[in-house]
Amino acid sequence: ASIPPEDQFTRWRSEYEADIIVSLSSLVGERLFFEGDSSSGVSGDLEGATRIATLMEGYWGMGSTVASHGVTHEVGIGGGGRPGKGEGKSDNDLLEGGLGERIESKLDELLKRTEDLVKDNRLHILAVAHALETNKTVTGEDVEAIIEGRRGPLIDGGVYHTDVFSEVAEDYHRQALAAHKGHGGVAAPLPVLGRGPAEPIGVRMTEADTPAD
Repeated sequence: ASIPPEDQFTRWRSEYEADIIVSLSSLVGERLFFEGDSSSGVSGDLEGATRIATLMEGYWGMGSTVASHGVTHEVGIGGGGRPGKGEGKSDNDLLEGGLGERIESKLDELLKRTEDLVKDNRLHILAVAHALETNKTVTGEDVEAIIEGRRGPLIDGGVYHTDVFSEVAEDYHRQALAAHKGHGGVAAPLPVLGRGPAEPIGVRMTEADTPAD
């Protein structure tokens, strides 16, 4: 029988790969939307991705080999050491040898998958970014609504699935990219669109917010 996720004590390779893809998406997103440029803000995500990839390749049998580096390090195999607690073998020896190459290969493989995902979902990313800029806080349910083009608890995601939004979102991003390259600010205001003149895109207005006639 299937075990509910909350009752599981172990995780699958596919789940860890998904975690790495999430971590790599920050770097991939910056490179894609800023024409190859990226910031130091992704360092924490890269540390997390590298840590998981290291454990997958070296300890959990989720990589291209099945040997546990916990054991090979302990007995001094592969790094010029002698039997014992890793004598003559430092962490740098591990990373500069085959394990380091396999870690980089795993990250590169998942980086390519992440690039495909980000490219395929470019407009969804621009939509979520717009909703965040507009509302400052967006719930997971509203993110799903934006992606699926339906009304969520607070945000109407349907307005993001229009040709109008696609056009203005790409135009605004071009201005943001130009501002980034020129180290300046975006002169144009954040696009505000909607199905009617009183409803800005991505925002569900209450009666109290609706302008009087």
